[in-house]
Amino acid sequence: GPWKVLEGDNGNRHCTKSLTMAKPVNYDKWAHIEISDDEDDTHPNVDTPSLFKWRHEARLAREEDKKKEKAARTAQIKLLEEQKAQRKKELEKLAAAGDEGAATQLKGLSQELADIEKQQADFLAKEAEMERMEREHPQWNVDNISKDKKNRTIINKDPEPQKELSMSDFFDKYKAEMKHFGMLNKLEESHKYLKDHPALVCDHLASFLIVWCVDLEVEGKKDLMARVAHQCITAQFIMELAKSVKRDPRQCVDGFFTRIKSAEQQYKEAFEDELRSLKERVRQRAIDRQKEAEAKAKEEEELDRESRLGPGGLDPLEVLESLPANIKQAFLDQNTPALQAGFAALSKEDAEYHFKRVVDSGLWVPAKKDAPGAGADADDAEAEADGGDSTEEVD
Repeated sequence: GPWKVLEGDNGNRHCTKSLTMAKPVNYDKWAHIEISDDEDDTHPNVDTPSLFKWRHEARLAREEDKKKEKAARTAQIKLLEEQKAQRKKELEKLAAAGDEGAATQLKGLSQELADIEKQQADFLAKEAEMERMEREHPQWNVDNISKDKKNRTIINKDPEPQKELSMSDFFDKYKAEMKHFGMLNKLEESHKYLKDHPALVCDHLASFLIVWCVDLEVEGKKDLMARVAHQCITAQFIMELAKSVKRDPRQCVDGFFTRIKSAEQQYKEAFEDELRSLKERVRQRAIDRQKEAEAKAKEEEELDRESRLGPGGLDPLEVLESLPANIKQAFLDQNTPALQAGFAALSKEDAEYHFKRVVDSGLWVPAKKDAPGAGADADDAEAEADGGDSTEEVD
């Protein structure tokens, strides 16, 4: 503003600048804003999603009714214009004819034309008033309160395709990196690690982590299993996001972590549901694997036992454990004299019982003259099996 020089009572002069107040902002145009469809102002007992949906549908219905009313008014204006043009045309035709009997018709048509023009003028005045009211007092809502000033779409360049590896080759090549990722427990760390190691972002990563989860559950490392399971779901969600947008999975790493960090409730709930489901499947698979291992061990033990059975159908290990201690030790030491002495010390019934069992189990392959209590010398009592040895080595 302009500067003014003022002189005081003491003769001193000083300059001053006149200030003008800025024009206040008129906020009247914002006085008719319709609340957003998703305003969080509902009572706790109200089904909020249903209420928001109803509000949105009701507003759309009101807007549709307004459009229909405006279309009806436009049609009415057009109809009045057509009627007016038709009456003028009829008047011109009667006036050109010059018939004395047409005077009455001319008067009637003139009156109709005047009525139509008056009706049209009233209608247009009301229409102009409604438009002025709508312009000065607009009804703002979430759909019309703003519009795009500029809009553009940026398409990232696809990364170079990585070489396809079989699952076993991938596991061998990236085992250390996948285990490191599985041990991470912070979103920021996981995000950075996948950005630094984009080769891990594929289906093989989730497959490896699932197998590792089952191994950890079998080993009883439940806390570590839960952490690895979380990382497994992270890998799976990135792959699902890539499939939904039809992009390279490596391009979806930022998108996934942005959504999960922004606390989108529905997205986080879906993530937690998948995590709980995976943990349950891992626990069940660990139980099944233990049962399978026990069944396989039992089957192998049974096959091993059947392969050991002697000519009489007895298991040599079971028979060996049932023998008297001195005879058992003689078999283990492969000491024929001690073996003969042990049988000689038994009663005839016990000697025959144990002798038959060691023969049926294959522990002793006797010579033709061998029998418990026979008076043959030691050389005749030796068993003739595999080159004359009297006993077989028992592992």
